[in-house]
Amino acid sequence: MNHTRSLWLPISIAALAMAWRMAKLQFDLHDTLANFAPWMALAFAGSMVMPKQVPFWLWPAVMLGGDMLVHSQDISGMWLVYVCFAIAALTGSALRSKRSVASLVGGTLVCSLGFYLITSSQAWWMNPIYAKTAAGWLQALTIGDPSWQPQAWVFAMRSLLSDLGFSLLLVIAYNGEASMRQAVPMRLAA
Repeated sequence: MNHTRSLWLPISIAALAMAWRMAKLQFDLHDTLANFAPWMALAFAGSMVMPKQVPFWLWPAVMLGGDMLVHSQDISGMWLVYVCFAIAALTGSALRSKRSVASLVGGTLVCSLGFYLITSSQAWWMNPIYAKTAAGWLQALTIGDPSWQPQAWVFAMRSLLSDLGFSLLLVIAYNGEASMRQAVPMRLAA
């Protein structure tokens, strides 16, 4: 029985994620598929389930690369987004030894909510539409900028559902690949 992990799965997933990102950016599908993306799942769960030969920074680098290829405008204002994904990826990579469905889903939930709080707080701090008060911060977390749709809390729910859904797809892919290799699949709990 061969216990080495092949790299076909991470390479395939990275290629599909890049194609998804490029299609959304190129064909302006942001309104149709608002915040439906695999990136937090790939950052945290992808780093947790991929073989050690796949570096944790792969997922944030693929996202950044796609953004740089497709965006004609400056993406420097998104630096905190890439930092959040890098931290999630580093955390997922560090938790490979504690790999289970429960830790993967729990970690994805924490990373998703952390991403929402951090990026919403950045929007509150940087956007002059928000009062620099607790009420202004609460507005940034709930309704957001009134001129943007959907509201911030809807954006957060879509993001959370997307992150959890893509993470569970990674578990299915991981367990499918494990069964092909006749290896132990991911357990429900550690």
